[in-house]
Amino acid sequence: MKLINSSIMKKTYIAIILCIIPATSLFAHPHVFIKNSSEFVFKENKLDGVWETWEFDRVFSADIISWLDVNQDGDFSADESIQVYNNAFINLQHYYYYTFIRQGNERTNPASVTKFRSHAKDGIMTYTFYIDLSSYTGNNIYFAVYDYTYFCDIEYKEPITLTYDETVVQPTYEIVENKNYPVYYNPVGAATDTTIYYKPGPGLYTYYPKEIHLTW
Repeated sequence: MKLINSSIMKKTYIAIILCIIPATSLFAHPHVFIKNSSEFVFKENKLDGVWETWEFDRVFSADIISWLDVNQDGDFSADESIQVYNNAFINLQHYYYYTFIRQGNERTNPASVTKFRSHAKDGIMTYTFYIDLSSYTGNNIYFAVYDYTYFCDIEYKEPITLTYDETVVQPTYEIVENKNYPVYYNPVGAATDTTIYYKPGPGLYTYYPKEIHLTW
């Protein structure tokens, strides 16, 4: 899998971030903090897909809410969710929606997501969307959510939810650290720095993506 490293495709996202991140936060990676919840859905004995819910930190939430909650009621209506999708989410298609799927040594990414909706409650914003996994065969998959530029720090919320008919399938999961795919990043990088580092270097830090290993 070849990672996209195009400054043109990053321009919109960076411009948004520069407008909404406080000046005191401009020089320390990561800049945005996300808690990720996953609900894997089975249809009979096959994996159908996964619901992802991203819960954002209070600072980032406040800025998006003040920007795109037009009626200022503290939540996003269906129409406002469309604006969140078009203005603050869709550019993540150039970053694979921060989603990496592995079977064996082959890693792939979702081509799209569906059923996107944004919400806000008590000043905390969430994104919810669905990823179709029905094309994956076999009986296990590694599913990871992370930002390989480490602009965003994404943490898994446990337990992972499994929705299934226990009379036909018995899925289980574990979260494992994959040391074969290290991510290198500059801890003092500015908000304009979304450089992808393929090798370790002076001043760079390393983290290892955690994968949800799902078996059924």
